[in-house]
Amino acid sequence: MRGRADLAAIALIALSLIRIAATFTIYSATVDEPMHVSAALQLYTQHDYTYQPVNPPLPRLVFGLAPWIGGMQFDPKNTMEDQLLHVFHSNHRYKTNLVLARSGNLLFFVIAAIAVWWWARRELGANGGLVAVALFALQPVVAGYAGLVTHDISATAGVAVSLLAFARWLDVPSARHAMVFGAAFAFAVLCKFSDIGYVPAACLAMYLVRASRDAQTRGAWRHIAPSFGTALATCVVLIWAGYGFKTHWFFAGIHDLIWFDRMDFFGYAFGHIKPRGWWWYFPAAVALKSTIAALVLGLCAFFVRQTRVAGEALAAALAILAVSLTSHLDLGVRYVLPLYAPLSVAGAAAALAMFQHHRLRIAAAVLLAWHAVASIIAIPDAFPYFNEFAARRPWLYLLDSNLDWGQDILRLKRAVRAKKIDRLAVVAMGGHDYDSLGFPPTSLLSRDIPTQGWAAVSEHAYRFVGYQWLHGRPYERIGKSIRLYYIP
Repeated sequence: MRGRADLAAIALIALSLIRIAATFTIYSATVDEPMHVSAALQLYTQHDYTYQPVNPPLPRLVFGLAPWIGGMQFDPKNTMEDQLLHVFHSNHRYKTNLVLARSGNLLFFVIAAIAVWWWARRELGANGGLVAVALFALQPVVAGYAGLVTHDISATAGVAVSLLAFARWLDVPSARHAMVFGAAFAFAVLCKFSDIGYVPAACLAMYLVRASRDAQTRGAWRHIAPSFGTALATCVVLIWAGYGFKTHWFFAGIHDLIWFDRMDFFGYAFGHIKPRGWWWYFPAAVALKSTIAALVLGLCAFFVRQTRVAGEALAAALAILAVSLTSHLDLGVRYVLPLYAPLSVAGAAAALAMFQHHRLRIAAAVLLAWHAVASIIAIPDAFPYFNEFAARRPWLYLLDSNLDWGQDILRLKRAVRAKKIDRLAVVAMGGHDYDSLGFPPTSLLSRDIPTQGWAAVSEHAYRFVGYQWLHGRPYERIGKSIRLYYIP
């Protein structure tokens, strides 16, 4: 049975990879992808790192390797605007370049999934590992963002690996395990700077939960303290190495992170637009963007007493969410994507506990089936997924990268061709070279002056910019994010 569960977990990860890869040519380039790929190409060709250093270079090096080998170009003579607009059009192979760039993120998805599996398996057995992988890999937003060139799934991988390493260090506080944790934390920091806050908070939460239940663990810090220096030294050296021993790149990124956090980014939630957002934004995003079944199972872990990992993993997820409350970048659930790693382990612990009680077995089976069905229904639009609370009209609740990230331009192109549209007024998220994509002549859709003929506006622009003259007019929805109008 153990071998079958392990094989099923491996098969589930493999099938998830196929599912993710199938979206590579469905979505057009989203808002952030040209920046990440261009930064990688700058590293490979110019050995410099000036393109948005607020994100660490490690994931970008992975994203950019295949594009660099495949001939995608970085021209240092171009302005940044031109570089971002045309990078995916290198060699006139737009879809091929999307595949080359997005395939790199599969590595981080595999790392995250294996870490979740390993953590759950060592605490809950093979069946627990299988359930944790199912909750993680079938979570639509996890699979969705894993198919795009962003740092969100790599940040998730960094947190998952770090929490696994910390759990082992807490069990056996040796110098070797301290070194492994230091390496894991360095990997997390090199994946995304948000992990600098997420990992320590989650580890502290895990320790406090274990200490509250185990008298022996309350004094574990005395055993961990002597090896803490080993963990810290390992972490610092590996981060330094990860930046090519160029500390100015790292500190430039930290400086930009602080600057970003101080800026007034306008957030959207429940029909309102506000600079610097709301403290409750990320809890609301998680509540609307996760499958309801996974949320129920994760929260049920609070009542599981016989398995220590239930409380520890749930505490780690809640600690990550608590750290996110201090952020003003209310731009999408992807910023808290790492919490799905411990939440999946907590949910697995709850599911196994429910299966041990005759009256709760059916409920556990129904919740797992509900989670799987919701995931399947979300195909291929996984990252714009909203659960049943908001699925009918999600734009009334959240926008930005939750729903409209410029991903439906290729779908718009197919609709334009099918309808034989010869001219289009359009405004959409992100920068798109409509001529290179094969659109008919296009113009910028005016916010104030009504136009005639065909018009396309993405949901984000419609809500943020305001197109009063379009209100009440019939439209066709293209993908999840674009409104296509015909104005007689």
